[in-house]
Amino acid sequence: MGEFVGIDPLAADKLIRQMDRGKDVLGRARPGLEAAIAEAGEEWVGHEGVTAMHRTWWFFHESQQDLRWRVDTLKRMVPTQEKGMLTATMPFASQTEAAQAAVKDAAAITEALKHHDEYLTAQSWSEVEKAAAALKSRVDDPAYAASLLATLGPKTFQKLFRDWLNTQAKGDRRGMTPDTFKHAEGAVPGLLSRAFASAESSGRLGNEWPKAIQEIPSDILTALVALAPQSSAFLNQAATILLQRPPNSDAFPTDPNWNLYDLAKAFKANPEAFQKFLAEHPNEASVLLDAHTIRSSGVAEYEEMLAQALHGALKPGAGDDPTQDRAWLTVINRMGADNSFWIGGGLGTFANSPISRVLAQDIRPHLDDLARGQAARNAPGLPYVAPDSPWNKLDPVVSARFMGALMQDPAAADTLMQAAKAYTKELDPGRFNPFASDLYSREAHTNLAERTGALANLLLAGSTYAEWSDDEYAEKIAGYLLMPVDYFNNKYLPIDSAVVATGHGKVLDGVKDVMKDMITDYLDKKTPDDAETVANALVEQQMSFLVQSLKEHGLPPLSAPDRVTMKEAIKGRLLSALTQALKVRGG
Repeated sequence: MGEFVGIDPLAADKLIRQMDRGKDVLGRARPGLEAAIAEAGEEWVGHEGVTAMHRTWWFFHESQQDLRWRVDTLKRMVPTQEKGMLTATMPFASQTEAAQAAVKDAAAITEALKHHDEYLTAQSWSEVEKAAAALKSRVDDPAYAASLLATLGPKTFQKLFRDWLNTQAKGDRRGMTPDTFKHAEGAVPGLLSRAFASAESSGRLGNEWPKAIQEIPSDILTALVALAPQSSAFLNQAATILLQRPPNSDAFPTDPNWNLYDLAKAFKANPEAFQKFLAEHPNEASVLLDAHTIRSSGVAEYEEMLAQALHGALKPGAGDDPTQDRAWLTVINRMGADNSFWIGGGLGTFANSPISRVLAQDIRPHLDDLARGQAARNAPGLPYVAPDSPWNKLDPVVSARFMGALMQDPAAADTLMQAAKAYTKELDPGRFNPFASDLYSREAHTNLAERTGALANLLLAGSTYAEWSDDEYAEKIAGYLLMPVDYFNNKYLPIDSAVVATGHGKVLDGVKDVMKDMITDYLDKKTPDDAETVANALVEQQMSFLVQSLKEHGLPPLSAPDRVTMKEAIKGRLLSALTQALKVRGG
């Protein structure tokens, strides 16, 4: 048995780097010293100087290897995010001892496996499990794990997985179910997965493994990443391999596809890896996000697990901001694609999708990026409105379809509307008076009003894809239209009295009901007016509400120029989107 060890990984890494610098100095000094000794000739007494220097270099090198091994082992044995001293009893006193023990254990497992191949009984398999039990306290040692995998080899490694699945999980032909997963954690698959993680994350896998990994069957590949916390690099490599394979490439394409669930579970446990995967592998990520794949996987739990994984990678503040931006673009481009099943198709709608609700919640910090993209399209000559990279590469049409995909879920649609209201409040276009005498204030107001209007424009455009009832549709459209008028009414007509505020709320509700009736009459063909006429009437209704509010509060009426300015601000550049939305909905 080994020894009790305490190491501060950060301090150890610093010492290793210092020894690297010492090795570099020795390496550069050695040729000059050798040349000087050769020039001095046989009579010089310092001939052992080169040998001493060489020994010093090797002392640094061997000390680094030993220290790295100890640090890697402790990190595997004591998984923690805390900084400072890590303590544990090392399984072995040295790397040599660890490697020798692994060879012995691998031989015992191989012998038991041969015996099982002869008899194929529960008793013979129990002997394999018994031989593998020796790994439990040892696989977190990278030197042990690397030696074990090298001795077993990829072929026997895979066979152990396959034989366990065949004997213990005969019904799991496309990945492990949650029940099987629990059973596998402490058995052969879990132990081998931990050994693989120890060896791979420390860079100790042999040259025979890269090719073998490309050929590992999908169920073993997903078991590897789900049963042990693999490195982010390997997790993303495994996901890429799995998702590049045709969806029905395995032998049992009609069975529930737990491989996708197990992969999503691994990504949930490592959100930074998933964020990077979404950002760097958009084609493969599209398979995970494909609505047809989600609904045809045969695993109802997959959608919820994927939603949780997406939340971990995309929630505000997660990971690296530039990487998260690119991850979001992958999600938006996939779900908002022209041929996306998220916005219609043979599978129907995603009216109850946890993915829609999670994304509607997490997109809030990026509403300004989406709004700027739409505003730049609406008013290409307006300065300082275009989004920064990489959001400037996003097509506003795709953004609208993405909104529509989310809005097919009523709860997600409500979340987006509340987020849009909060965005308007935070942006606060009213901090610059649209009636100010100075040009800067008017231009600044126009910029902010354009962005708030553009966001409402996106919601309106997205509504054309959402499959709501006529009553739901009228309710939400009226709400979108009243967002700017409600804001401006409160901004420029502050209400101090609670009684007046209550009356104002009732009036606002009354206006909303009038607008709902106008939309419903159009949808029910109770009016001969076309979509454009109804859209203009809705805008006029907003303006009438503002004029009435001014009068009721005893304030002077707007001048003709101010009325035009305010009308444009209230419209928020919504007219074209509103007209199109009504045309599509009304047929």
